[in-house]
Amino acid sequence: MNPLLQWVNDWFKPKAISSIYESANPSPRRGQVPGASPRDAKQDLTPHVHRELVKRSRYLAKNSGFVREMVSNMAIYSTGDGIRPQAQSDDPEWNRKAEAYFRAWSARCEITGRFSFEEVQSLVCRGMDVDGEYFIHLTRSRLGLAALQLIESHRIGDGNTSAKSYHGITLDAWGAPVSYRVIEDKGGRELPAQSVLHVFEPENATSVRNAPTIQHSINHIIDEMELIALEKHAVKDNCDVTRVLKTETGDLKDDSDFAIEGDQAAASEASSPSSLQQITGGKLVALKPNESLDSFEPKRPSPTFTGFLEHLRRDSALGVLPYEFAADSSKVGGAGVRLVVAKADRRFSYRQMILIQRLIKPVWFYVIGDAIARGELPAVQGWWKISCVCPRKLSVDAGREAQQNRSDVEMGLKTISDHYEELGADFGEELERRARDAKMILETAAKYSVPLDMLWKPSGGSAVPAPPPAAVDTPSGA
Repeated sequence: MNPLLQWVNDWFKPKAISSIYESANPSPRRGQVPGASPRDAKQDLTPHVHRELVKRSRYLAKNSGFVREMVSNMAIYSTGDGIRPQAQSDDPEWNRKAEAYFRAWSARCEITGRFSFEEVQSLVCRGMDVDGEYFIHLTRSRLGLAALQLIESHRIGDGNTSAKSYHGITLDAWGAPVSYRVIEDKGGRELPAQSVLHVFEPENATSVRNAPTIQHSINHIIDEMELIALEKHAVKDNCDVTRVLKTETGDLKDDSDFAIEGDQAAASEASSPSSLQQITGGKLVALKPNESLDSFEPKRPSPTFTGFLEHLRRDSALGVLPYEFAADSSKVGGAGVRLVVAKADRRFSYRQMILIQRLIKPVWFYVIGDAIARGELPAVQGWWKISCVCPRKLSVDAGREAQQNRSDVEMGLKTISDHYEELGADFGEELERRARDAKMILETAAKYSVPLDMLWKPSGGSAVPAPPPAAVDTPSGA
């Protein structure tokens, strides 16, 4: 077809302006939505856009108390004192040895020896919110032991000339990562994909890098900080003015000291301010006719301004944490508080799932697999299987929920292991502790020949076990 005719046909084809979807039709009363036509997410998040988002996000994380609170809450309530892996092989004895080995390794697992595995979890969780992603290199320490190298988002970047590389990540024909390019102080180097953990919350199947979690609120919070700075300056100016002198002409006889002088000729007829001050106290000012001295009442910041700031913060918190949880819970109560806490808890649970799947399980596989390869642990069936004990769940009705949990356990609606898991404890460890405590109680009662119920009196109808018999010295002639 003739190119000119093809252009004419394309021009007169029905456009989105005639769409049955009103939201697709342009309007002179609305601005155009920025961006290109729908495409892969990796083409929208270009290297320049990603760097700019990370730069602004880090600025807010350092200077905005609201952002710092959201990021800190996510890290504290998601990782707490650490998400602990528990071995789930068929050999209980091997499980205890593997867990002991992993705890000893966790004390200083990072390549520089500065961070424990619990601290690594917190750093990764914070980096996911501020940078959108975090990279962990599975490497070895100077002693040849398994170690973790923390790589922040800006350290993975350009420099790879491969045609299928995107922002420091080389992809194969199926889109799977092949290598990561680390930008070091003395150049760059390629790390194989199997030795790098890319930890992030996926939002698109076509994305390669990830934007900061708080990217949607960057403009709102920057505007808020600028508005507050300007308003603070205006409040200072208003507070600097205490009184206003109003005159008919606006002229002052002597403006050096802002003195107010009366007519000397009429001074004998007017009341003496000094005499009145002795009677009434305080300070009096004599004014000329047509003058008044009024106190200045500043009206900034106004309630409208504070409500506007609250709207900005609410919109900024959406998608991260409930606003009432992150900033102000004074306006909610009862069922509203429970809803907010439930939403926040689900958000923390999702972050824990991401950390378990993308960080903790691969690290366990790497560390325990290395110990087996070096002969420090025997290889057993299912050595790679683990479960994770997360921090205690968030609650606003601890007493009521504890009573309900006890009832569910007694009726068999909930297992004891599930109950301990909600408390952030391991069932096996708690059983060991209870057994040691019970043994100590029995031995102490027998040692001092005291009734057992004086040391421990269980409730719920549990039977009190009899203490072991005390050792009795037998006469040699008996």
